[in-house]
Amino acid sequence: MVEDYLRDNSGEFSPNAIGKALDRSSGAVHNALEKLVESGYAVRTSDKPKKYSVAATTVAPTE
Repeated sequence: MVEDYLRDNSGEFSPNAIGKALDRSSGAVHNALEKLVESGYAVRTSDKPKKYSVAATTVAPTE
């Protein structure tokens, strides 16, 4: 759910903001975000307050 939210919404989000949008606890969202950061899907853009966004992916052209 958190991964889908980041993919579908551009910008930086706090765990609290995502939790409110998804009707989930900010703690559960924070844990999911940290796992997404570890996997490289998301990046922490700010430590205080904690904010996250989807990681920028660079795809080289195939032609």
